[in-house]
Amino acid sequence: MITPMSGLRRILLAAGLLALPTAAPALPAPPAPAVAPAPPAAARAWAEPARQDLVRAGLWAPADADLGRDATRRDLARALRALVPPPADGLAGLPADVPPTDPDAAAIAAAVRGGHIGLRAGAFAPDAPATGRVAAVAVTRALGLGPEMRGLGRLSTADGVRLRVPAGFAAAVLTRELGLRRNVPAAQEWLERADAEPMPLADLLAMVTRARALEPWRLAGTAAYRDITLPAMTPVQRTVVEAALAQVGRPYVWGGDWPTPASPWGGQARGGFDCSGLVWWAFKGAPAASAAGAGRDLGGRTADAMAWEAPRGRVRLSALAPGDLVFYGARGPRTRRGGVEHVAIALGNGWIVQSAGSRAGVTVSSLTGYWPSGVTHARRPAALGAPPAAVPPVPAASAARAR
Repeated sequence: MITPMSGLRRILLAAGLLALPTAAPALPAPPAPAVAPAPPAAARAWAEPARQDLVRAGLWAPADADLGRDATRRDLARALRALVPPPADGLAGLPADVPPTDPDAAAIAAAVRGGHIGLRAGAFAPDAPATGRVAAVAVTRALGLGPEMRGLGRLSTADGVRLRVPAGFAAAVLTRELGLRRNVPAAQEWLERADAEPMPLADLLAMVTRARALEPWRLAGTAAYRDITLPAMTPVQRTVVEAALAQVGRPYVWGGDWPTPASPWGGQARGGFDCSGLVWWAFKGAPAASAAGAGRDLGGRTADAMAWEAPRGRVRLSALAPGDLVFYGARGPRTRRGGVEHVAIALGNGWIVQSAGSRAGVTVSSLTGYWPSGVTHARRPAALGAPPAAVPPVPAASAARAR
């Protein structure tokens, strides 16, 4: 569990009386908005095509057009009709706190009876906010991805150790890997929400519309998540891996390296991570990782800076172990200094944990499913142990075989 920084610790940091183990190099400022931030309704007008799509299908009321408001559990039940046809038995299973005369009674009954939306102490609470977590779980269940959710939920190592993951972990991964989530542009990152927060109506309607349009091959591709077993891990490897996994469901934030906006290395628009920020957190920021000294040779704060540290620590892709760093660039193995654009943390057995804009945040991806042509090389930080053998930069042909 991540413990928020105490008020006293923040004061001491601000006064220069308390230092972190290692200060992160400053990043360039993120792109500034060209104009003052737009109100939520205008900033979320991008979802209007999704709303119109549902209106044309008879699944959304034409007059309900406020995309800037937070979605409710009622909205979620109504939107799920796009994925699950209403059953013939009408109001069977309607929760006690929803009267049969409620205009959304049939949709709510269907969502509850189908197991897509759970009750709270026997009540549905239709007008309570729908969090991104609840919405992701509901959509994932409606898509019939129960086996994939169970596989991710029991994530463990070959020696039987169950890894700690956050609530809603499986649905957060699956909705991101299926492309159902949207990354907010850097200039509007003040609008980002973590999965534990209420989901904007714009994001809900877009997620359901994208899910409705999924092709069968995309859904079939998630079958690999049904049975994931990771290699046995040393205590330091497990500390790093669990620190990263704990952030699954956080948004992608440019320059982000902390779960809240109050990063001790410099404030950020919202709590969340960019690719190298997640690595920095997993090795240096999380209390357990910091105590273990996991990031003593991490290098700079950016992916490119990390990529060229400790050349003797390089490992072949075929020998990746939990905690190893995998780097990406547009020229793949031919990428040179200054060209590395992304970094992920290896989980072993062909899996990585990363924060990517294309995935709208922190997720677990297949090594071969995420930008395989962009892999430049991998290295093992010293705290994780010596690599099996120091290797030179991997030639393009060898890298293709390793992938």
